[in-house]
Amino acid sequence: MRPLPGMVAIAEYPSRFEADVAAARLHEAGFEATVLADPASEVAPHHMTHRLALLVVRIEAAEVAADLLGLERPDLEAERLDAAFHQRRFADRPGWVRYLTWIVFIAIPGPFIVVGLWLIWIALSAPFP
Repeated sequence: MRPLPGMVAIAEYPSRFEADVAAARLHEAGFEATVLADPASEVAPHHMTHRLALLVVRIEAAEVAADLLGLERPDLEAERLDAAFHQRRFADRPGWVRYLTWIVFIAIPGPFIVVGLWLIWIALSAPFP
């Protein structure tokens, strides 16, 4: 399911019906819109595990069509900046965060280790009084 040359996908819908309704709204407004969906969804929808329909329009009309449908267009620059600035190495985090993280990592298996060592001590000290 790839858009035709000169067309771009502006929305993904979980069902073919929802995509057809959006395409009809665009046709009423005078835009050329096409729905791309897996043909198996119409023939045997009970066999489909992932239903998805793409609504595609011409590249020139993508912004206006998305605004007409009320779709939020992702801000690619903002997503790139978020990805660049919100991934921090563990060593770059504040000292108290690193300290508490190590305490949690030790505190979770700590009681099991203590009980295990205690049971080993009892098991080894029983034959040798």
